[in-house]
Amino acid sequence: MIRNESRFFGGVFAFALAFAFVSMFSACSEKVAGGSSDDSGIYAVKDLDVAGVSQKGPFVKSSAVTVQGIDCKTVELTHEIFEGSVKSDKGDFGVDDVNLSVSCALFEVTGHYFNEVTGKKSAGEVTLHALSDLSDRKHVNINMLTELEYRRVMHLVSEEHMDFADAKKQAEKEVLAAFGIKGDFDNFEDLTIFEGGDGNAALLAVSVMMQAETDEAGLAKRIDKFADSFAETGKWKDDETKAAIESWQIDAAANGTLDSIRKNVESLGYADVVPAFEKFVEAFQYSSSVTPRSSSSSKVPEPAEESSSSSAKADAGSEYDASANTLKDLRDGQIYRTVKIAGQVWMAENLNYEVENSSCFKNSADSCAKYGRLYTLPIQGVCPSGWHLPSGVELNALVTEAGGPIVAGLHLKSRTDWYRTVRGTDALGFAALPAGRWSEDNGFVGGVAAFWSSSERDSIHVYAMHLSDYRADITFSDKDNVAYSVRCLKNNDSVESSSSGSEASSSSVKIALACKMKNTDYCKYETLIDERDGQTYKTIKIGTQTWMAENLNYASLQPTDRLDSTSFCYENEPFNCEKDGRLYLWSAVMDSAATWSDNGKGCGYGVVCSPTFPVRGVCPAGWHVPNRDEVMELLDAVGGVDVAGDMLISEYSGCIDEVDLYGFSFRPTGRKRSEGYYDDDGEYGYMWTTTDDY
Repeated sequence: MIRNESRFFGGVFAFALAFAFVSMFSACSEKVAGGSSDDSGIYAVKDLDVAGVSQKGPFVKSSAVTVQGIDCKTVELTHEIFEGSVKSDKGDFGVDDVNLSVSCALFEVTGHYFNEVTGKKSAGEVTLHALSDLSDRKHVNINMLTELEYRRVMHLVSEEHMDFADAKKQAEKEVLAAFGIKGDFDNFEDLTIFEGGDGNAALLAVSVMMQAETDEAGLAKRIDKFADSFAETGKWKDDETKAAIESWQIDAAANGTLDSIRKNVESLGYADVVPAFEKFVEAFQYSSSVTPRSSSSSKVPEPAEESSSSSAKADAGSEYDASANTLKDLRDGQIYRTVKIAGQVWMAENLNYEVENSSCFKNSADSCAKYGRLYTLPIQGVCPSGWHLPSGVELNALVTEAGGPIVAGLHLKSRTDWYRTVRGTDALGFAALPAGRWSEDNGFVGGVAAFWSSSERDSIHVYAMHLSDYRADITFSDKDNVAYSVRCLKNNDSVESSSSGSEASSSSVKIALACKMKNTDYCKYETLIDERDGQTYKTIKIGTQTWMAENLNYASLQPTDRLDSTSFCYENEPFNCEKDGRLYLWSAVMDSAATWSDNGKGCGYGVVCSPTFPVRGVCPAGWHVPNRDEVMELLDAVGGVDVAGDMLISEYSGCIDEVDLYGFSFRPTGRKRSEGYYDDDGEYGYMWTTTDDY
């Protein structure tokens, strides 16, 4: 029987997390901030009259409209609701005297609408939404594009903690790309089907395509199916709908249906000109509706053509060997390691190509050899041919794959050289070193890492990724007199979701999105009620798994006194059970007496058993005791066994600045030894599994 204290107890695999961090970190580390922040604060909306147009086609008179307050940073509803209605069959609405404690708002319209495809009023009702920041506007249109971006924006803000405006901008590009539409248009809530221009044409085209060959109920299902995959990934994965639209589109272009739709809209009498929606409908192709690589900067180079005849892709200025995961820059002969992360092929080392706007950290050639060069703008075209400077969207996809901004710094950093701050796990193979940075104001600053993007925020700022402690933040930096590192990204590789498959050369690690920081909790908790005794527990989803976020406190034998022969309170004090849950024998965990199920019957100390998985054991109905593989999946999802203690422990008084980053709240509850005494309270937490290690 194996009795390795750190992993196995009583011959059964147990999950143990250490809480003694003094040996791991000698002192609390100070955060190293990079770039600037754009925290505009929270603005209230007072006595604002809001107007707009609600369109699918236009919603009919008396359709219900509501405006609700929504927190710009968390997208939690404030429960401030103001009601209005559509004034005419043109779809125009107004909501007067809106007073909100926040500036962001969720608009909703429900009602019948003019179906532009059939030319008739809809038989059933639909509901569309729009999100908008009212700090500088009082006109908001609700339409098909605002509906399709709605849940994606909510996800980007709540789960990936993006700025509201940036999330809107990214979601709008992704929605258009899903339909193969390119171009820089007005915000979706400014578009209307009754005016000219490519943005309005794109709106009408998407509205028409979503309605194609279906009724109101079918439209609602299409919208829901679109959001199911798109909200988390920015990808439209409904192949059935896309194929149906393409089939309809081919016929519509040939049989005059598009002309009929134009006449239907003209017949309403509200449009001075019907926008040229036909070109976007005719351009739609199911085979090309996968989102292309996108960028918020027009300066990003267009993808180069690639030959599929060899695994070693070559062009005039570089050679990429996919089997060896290497890139050779033919300009100077340097070879760089590469890694595929979320469908994107990245350089796994910093660029070291010498150009006029580059330098070595502290002017040391040895530094360039190890860390690559630091570049000041402009640097367009600095990457090898066939590769490009990543856009802000592409950097954000990288950060998301690494667990989101709260924890991505930890997983993107290398395992070595980070002496001034938290060392990395290099979970994805990105291997970011503390290459430093330079600025005119501060000179060279070491022990940090910052990477340029190609995306401009405005005329004087460019977005960049900064790594510090656990975090990876995409913030904006001055264009002038600042020098950062460069990682190039291979052309023709789209931004894919973290759920996409990986090739043999890809990073196969899937990091869950972290959701909690010190004093800030973005986690989405649910509740579990144990019907056996009525106790309520928080639950949390981490990656693909849903766990209890509190220790079980069910007394199997329901004793009349304070002791239970199969489970215990630490030091036999009931308040410890109330605070930390109970400590169980493995036989009780497995329900060896088959009180709740037969799956763990007969299992106990010193007994070789063959449980049937999943084993409910002592858990509430619908839940089960995890096996070893399920625990390892949890540990892998938060970065692996080396850092899981930091990631999963509950907050306590110590020098770790950010703990319990996933809301798991695992407490150092100690254990009861077979000899009868208790130990390890405040230092270790242990959790049973069903996996017997005989």
